[in-house]
Amino acid sequence: MITFPRKKIDYQRLKEIVQLLVKYEFDNVVGELELKGSRWGDLLYKYDSTVDLDATAPERLRMVFEELGPTFIKLGQMMSTRPDLVGPQMAQEFTRLQDDTLPFDFDTVKIIVEGELGQPLNELFQSFEEKQLAAASIGQVHRAVLKDGTLVAVKVQRPGIQDTVEKDLIIMHHLADLINQKIPSLRVFNIPQVVDEFEKSIRKEMDYGLEARNTQNFQANFAPDEGVRAPAVFLDYSTSLVLTMEFIQGTKMSQVMENPDDFDTELLAERVAKSYFQQLLLDGFFHADPHPGNLYVLEDNVVCYLDFGMMGHIDHDFMQNLGELFVQVIDYKVDAIINQLIYMEIITDSVDRNVLKRDIMDILDRYYGASLSDIHLGHILSELALPLITKYQARVPPEFTLIARAVTLIEEVAYSLDSQFDATAQFKPMVKKLLLQKFTPKNMADLLMDNLFEMEHL
Repeated sequence: MITFPRKKIDYQRLKEIVQLLVKYEFDNVVGELELKGSRWGDLLYKYDSTVDLDATAPERLRMVFEELGPTFIKLGQMMSTRPDLVGPQMAQEFTRLQDDTLPFDFDTVKIIVEGELGQPLNELFQSFEEKQLAAASIGQVHRAVLKDGTLVAVKVQRPGIQDTVEKDLIIMHHLADLINQKIPSLRVFNIPQVVDEFEKSIRKEMDYGLEARNTQNFQANFAPDEGVRAPAVFLDYSTSLVLTMEFIQGTKMSQVMENPDDFDTELLAERVAKSYFQQLLLDGFFHADPHPGNLYVLEDNVVCYLDFGMMGHIDHDFMQNLGELFVQVIDYKVDAIINQLIYMEIITDSVDRNVLKRDIMDILDRYYGASLSDIHLGHILSELALPLITKYQARVPPEFTLIARAVTLIEEVAYSLDSQFDATAQFKPMVKKLLLQKFTPKNMADLLMDNLFEMEHL
């Protein structure tokens, strides 16, 4: 019988989690975990399901997460972006997850801001609105005005959220290991890996200092581009728990997509896609969640990205390999795709090439002969990733599926703005530039040096 370390587990919280699993008809899972026989299991396993639900397992699990609050809501949101880990049905269901967290009171906001910034609120700001603009599981945002008249948005972290997340993470890790050990049928979802990745993600999201640096790095990458920007960050008014940024006055991209008449939609589509392919293929530093709610349109059709809590990083080699794969997919070069996947060590060279070739052709055939405006690269990459994982046990890097989803989101925005949009026209020149960088004198010298170091260790 597996036991949890008493010093770490919050048993009251564990009891709440198990009771909700039973309530939403996951009592079979609880039973397979063999919790009943433990010394605290009688408290956990004495409840029968109290809800008669005509719902699928993914729907019921979403309801469990919604009731469990901030940490589990964030876990569900991450799961919605990883169909490679949890399957397409589960991922799709978690896109419906509702974050209905109540705001915390202004007195608490005042205490946190003054404690973090070291001065009374009225000495820091000309004005500070008591009513929040938005509230979510990690924090909430208030509008304020600095002493010099600058309009800002102040993000304040929810009190106690780090302690709550810490307690939930401990339970998540133990339950994930227990599920992996006790329920073989669920091993395909690799739940321990899901929790590991989630922990990295939420720790980054709770660090507002990191978000400030991410925002500034993004700004620096797009400084020469007058058509793309991010909010200015005010570091003197920011800490790991308080983030003060320029208040962006514009139109949400989702609203532009619904009512495009007052905007240059062709230019916007180009700017959105070009900026994102630059992030992937030239910068190696990309926004991990570019949905329409995180994009604003400013005056002169300037695109402004928001919310830099989660950013992806890829090195130069991965950028080059990704760019080559993009072109091979669009050009329908199946053998080249297989070679590229082997080179990227996603699959091994022992794979049955003929079977894999047929599987890839089945995916690409749906798009063969279609106009370029009907070819959605993100969808193709996602469709490639799933069979690679499920059928070929491929080692698909987390960045790959994250990028596939993000490109899908960006393409949906671009095609909504311009039905004739051609994504290949945006990324092919960047791939060419990226590949030419391989043969610059500096890169050739670096490659030679790397090879010499490797030979020295033979």
